[in-house]
Amino acid sequence: MNIRTSLKVGFFTLLIAMLAIGSAALAKERRGSIEELVPIENRGDDRTEETKRARRMGEKIGRIGGVAAAFGIGKASPEAGLFAGQLAINQGDAIGGAIAERAVGPGPAARYMVKVRVDDGSVLAITQPRERLEGLGIGSRVVVEGTGDDAWLSAE
Repeated sequence: MNIRTSLKVGFFTLLIAMLAIGSAALAKERRGSIEELVPIENRGDDRTEETKRARRMGEKIGRIGGVAAAFGIGKASPEAGLFAGQLAINQGDAIGGAIAERAVGPGPAARYMVKVRVDDGSVLAITQPRERLEGLGIGSRVVVEGTGDDAWLSAE
C-alpha cells in the first residue's frame, strides 16, 4: 500500500471515529429536575385542539349563516342580497372562524419553556409540547435526551 492510500485510510478511520464519538455524546442522557415551567403564548398554527375545533365549527356556521342572511336580505333588496351573498361566499367561513376562535380563546398553552437543572449543575432551557409534560411539574425528576430543538424530556 502506498503512502497516499495509507493517508486516505487513516483519514477515513479518524473521521468515522470522530462521528462515533460525536453521536455518542449527542445520545447521552442527562438527568435532572424541572426548575421552571413557563407557558408560551399560542400563535399561528401553535393552537390547542379545542381552539382548532372551535374555528372549524365557526367556519361552517359562518358559511351557512352568511348564505341564510344573504337570502333574507335579498328578499328586501335584491342588490343588497347580491352583495351579502358574495360576502358570505367569499368571507363567511373566515368571519365565522375568527369569531368562534375569539369566543373560545387561546386555551391552555400548547408549548412550554422548561428549565431543567441537570445533576452536573448546569441548566437547560428547552421547549416542549404540553402533552409531553403531563404528570410533570416543578421539582419532577426528568431525563433529557437530544439537543436543541430535537431535545425531549420524560419522567425519570
